[in-house]
Amino acid sequence: MNRPFQPAAVDQVLGLLRVIHSLGGKTDIYRIDEEVEIGFDEISLAVGAAESLGLVAVRAGDVELTELGRKAVLDLDDVKQEIAKRLASLTPFADILALLRRKAPAPLGEVTELLCGLGYCGDVAWRRIVAWAVLFGLIEVTPDDLVLPGNSA
Repeated sequence: MNRPFQPAAVDQVLGLLRVIHSLGGKTDIYRIDEEVEIGFDEISLAVGAAESLGLVAVRAGDVELTELGRKAVLDLDDVKQEIAKRLASLTPFADILALLRRKAPAPLGEVTELLCGLGYCGDVAWRRIVAWAVLFGLIEVTPDDLVLPGNSA
């Protein structure tokens, strides 16, 4: 079984990477809290999401950019495919892709039901997951709310 993804917003994770980079590539997690204007719970989600993607490593309260994390700060487009590959191996993205292999297109409502069944209930959680999947090309959502496999699926 793959690891579940923390439902952090894409911008929060990318912002976290930029903050850590600006602090020399490694910092105490509580120092991040001093540098940004989001709550510690959201910072924790962002750190968890970044860690599950291999963008940061967390050791003894310190958060450090990995090589992939440094590359993402410098040129996200350069590492988009690698991040997409990592996303695709994590819950709930692997589950969405499995659903689309069985049934594509799938109604967005069906995808949100799947996400809720996996613990990603509520507008904020499922919208964040969908945003990650769309940004990294795992899925496409049509104007009539159908979900299709994306270019990176």
